[in-house]
Amino acid sequence: MYQPVYLFWTILIGVGTGGVTTLFLFLISKMFIDWILPWHSQYIYKGISVAGEWEIDQVFEDSKEYSSLVLHQAAGKLKGELKIFKEMTKVKGKRIKLFAVEGFIQDRFISLNLRNKDKNMIGLSNMLLEAVGNGFELEGSEVWYSIEGKKISSGEIQFKKKSEGPA
Repeated sequence: MYQPVYLFWTILIGVGTGGVTTLFLFLISKMFIDWILPWHSQYIYKGISVAGEWEIDQVFEDSKEYSSLVLHQAAGKLKGELKIFKEMTKVKGKRIKLFAVEGFIQDRFISLNLRNKDKNMIGLSNMLLEAVGNGFELEGSEVWYSIEGKKISSGEIQFKKKSEGPA
């Protein structure tokens, strides 16, 4: 017969060993997902790189906008941020909007989903872009919800890669 103290320590060691093994396997899988898979995907990815800062100036009937799109690329996956600096022309005022960007690139076509970072404001947009020319321009269309017009709007859009200065 087992003594209660011996049985207690046997169970405790078994549970502790199982917990340590579970933690070890979790850390190994996390390392594989966070480091090895992205490195491998980047290594075998043969497509164009659109990582960097892109910009656009737009003039609307009631505002002028300057937008800066920063993209980070891991193989075909894209993440980043869009900042819109908006200057109202009819009603004087300035506004800055920040959007979280997620998407992907396939061949030279880019699909981006944008969400407003300010949880108190409605803001959603989708872009379908194409890297054209030498890859320093992105042209395509955007669909967004217009707060001022209270409707879903669309339009053509063209980003240019921000120059890094003289080479």
